[in-house]
Amino acid sequence: TLKYLKNMKAFKLLYIAAAALLFAACANEDEGLVGNGLVAATVLADKTTSINTRGTVDNSEWTVGDAIGVHVVSAGNTKGTNQKYVATDANGTFVAADEENTIYFKDNKEQVFSAYYPYIDQIEDEEGWVDWSIDYLKPEETLAKDFLFASGAVARKESPQVKFTNSDNGDHRFLHKMSMVKFVINEGPGVEGYYNEVKRIYLEKLIRKGVINVKTGVAATDGNSAERIEMVVNKMLDNEITCEFVLFPQTVTNNQLRIELVVEYDKDGSPTYNEYVATINLPREGFESGKKYIYNISVTNTGINIENASIMPWTEVDYGHIEAELE
Repeated sequence: TLKYLKNMKAFKLLYIAAAALLFAACANEDEGLVGNGLVAATVLADKTTSINTRGTVDNSEWTVGDAIGVHVVSAGNTKGTNQKYVATDANGTFVAADEENTIYFKDNKEQVFSAYYPYIDQIEDEEGWVDWSIDYLKPEETLAKDFLFASGAVARKESPQVKFTNSDNGDHRFLHKMSMVKFVINEGPGVEGYYNEVKRIYLEKLIRKGVINVKTGVAATDGNSAERIEMVVNKMLDNEITCEFVLFPQTVTNNQLRIELVVEYDKDGSPTYNEYVATINLPREGFESGKKYIYNISVTNTGINIENASIMPWTEVDYGHIEAELE
């Protein structure tokens, strides 16, 4: 009996020791320690032409420090929701911001990923919806409201680089989900640009509030009423003026957008203000997701001309010449 009790005691000690080792191993795996053979995911991300980051529009390169949010879409042992990855170079190489944000492959099963830009730290809605609004009175913040999304990239433990690129496996690059408008403004006949300053641009009846979804890539207005949009310019006409801004994909009443330029003329210290008005005809679909609309505007002594409007994502579509009147 004594021998039996000793054997049982030894067995219990072995059992406890084995259980402790197993628990430690599980704990290490949950903590994502590479010592258990886990492999960290890295990201390679390409962008379609004219994607903007940090407010630079015609740039297909990333800026060091750009942050994206990465999601593991597929089921499996590999987990990750809104993990922050940061660009280390202009070519789109991303690594986890820190240990807490690192995605580890826990087995060799192929996993599917999606990602979005710009990174949002707190996303309270489990389905990924985020309120999104654009303040056009702050030009420096307007382009920062662009929203990019990529999906369908796959990776596994043996090949841990998640490639949001265009390859034989499909096009998984980051795409614009908002629309963009670019006004290129120049002085026209009869106008001395040195004495004329474009102060404001007004656009009638646009919706500036809506939602984005960081898990699906949807960007949509949320039913708010259209507003008269005011944009600050404050630039002299002696040099070409470029005004770029993003907006939600949306239709416009009668597919016509009324634009008004307020120009200050001051040659002798007694400024006067002229208002130039024109109507832009839009496609039947209105402003579409992922498209960039370019309008060349010349300010003359009788009005403004809007010519050769084009759409880019980038495929150009000419609208022809649009006359404007001086009010």
